[in-house]
Amino acid sequence: MKLIQTCIIFLLSFWGLFAVAQRKDSTEIMLKNNNITFDDLKNIQAEKLDLINEIGVSTRYIWSHSEAPFYSLGAQEHADGKDVNYGISLNYSRCIYKDFFGVIGLGFFNQQFSIERPFYYETSDGTKPLVSTKYYTYRNIHWMVGLGYKKIITKGLAIKTVASYNNFNSYRQRYAQEYDPGINEVYKKSFPIGYMINLDGIIEKNISKRISANLGIVLPVYIHWNKDKMFINNSYSPREQRIARNIFSIGGSFSCNYRF
Repeated sequence: MKLIQTCIIFLLSFWGLFAVAQRKDSTEIMLKNNNITFDDLKNIQAEKLDLINEIGVSTRYIWSHSEAPFYSLGAQEHADGKDVNYGISLNYSRCIYKDFFGVIGLGFFNQQFSIERPFYYETSDGTKPLVSTKYYTYRNIHWMVGLGYKKIITKGLAIKTVASYNNFNSYRQRYAQEYDPGINEVYKKSFPIGYMINLDGIIEKNISKRISANLGIVLPVYIHWNKDKMFINNSYSPREQRIARNIFSIGGSFSCNYRF
């Protein structure tokens, strides 16, 4: 009986080794046909494991065309302006399923509107003349959360798409005017000015095993700006004090990331 058991164990072990050898041979043939070595396969697998576990610094610039409605003697008017806005943030991303990843970020963003519109202005002597802005600017704490997909094109080169929700909370505002330039233009209130939903297309290039550079295009697909009580409210419309309405925006981004 022991002899039979020993023979069975020997045959099973031999069959297992033979199956492994056959699988290895077939794998070698497949790799040879595709001009890939076992070392390349190991590097690809390691790169897969490190896909989106990254921390990085990102800068972005967004060109915006916006308008703001206001009322003059009961008649609605529109003023528009074009600006380049910018920000910098620290981002962290992590693989959540295969080639999909989640990303969060926190940073600074400067949003300006070169729009002339009436606002509540008080001079240094306390009078309140009717004054219009030359432009107005919000400095913001910017946080974002998003979901992305990464596809490796060749060794060291990949493309990413990211859909993200971006929120802006202003901590400093400036309402530039020409009535008395530089006087009572800056305020330091804290309030949310709005949010935007962006769709980014990114090209990623590996600089080293751990470091990569990313260049992307930013397309804000939806932007909502809140109200600002500094703007005149004549009760003609609930949108009178809205900061602005986006007409069209597009931008670019650059980031340097570290994998871990």
